[in-house]
Amino acid sequence: MLDWHSFRNSSPAIATAAERLLATNEVAFLATVSSTGRPRLHPFVPKLVEAKLVAFIMDSSPKYKDLLDRQQYSIHTLPGEEDEECLVSGCASLCNDDKKLRTAAAHAMGFATGVDSHHILFEFKLDRALWTRWLDFGTPDHRPYRIKWTL
Repeated sequence: MLDWHSFRNSSPAIATAAERLLATNEVAFLATVSSTGRPRLHPFVPKLVEAKLVAFIMDSSPKYKDLLDRQQYSIHTLPGEEDEECLVSGCASLCNDDKKLRTAAAHAMGFATGVDSHHILFEFKLDRALWTRWLDFGTPDHRPYRIKWTL
């Protein structure tokens, strides 16, 4: 698994697109797997902080338990212009004990009053990514252009 910085070095085109889409639409969708094996889909707000893809997950959320139990995730951005989209997948890990990162993440996410002990910080490391742009959007020749990356 690669952290965001290493992923960016490995696949700069996808990383640039994902960063643009995350900046345009702060909310993305997080897919996790429950203990029964069923998929779950959750809106959430991931951020790039200190070259890491991170998010606070409330300890009362089903996604918190899913990430602790299985670590597997996929993140799908909301569509950008002309339905551009990006998907990244991998394993999430707790990074809640890193006080400097917690503070930087809280600031990046606009938590003016800080975060409490129920906000648990996860880092999302990557092993797969997919970026799709649509060529000739809105014409009869409309077709996807995809770039895939796998570790």
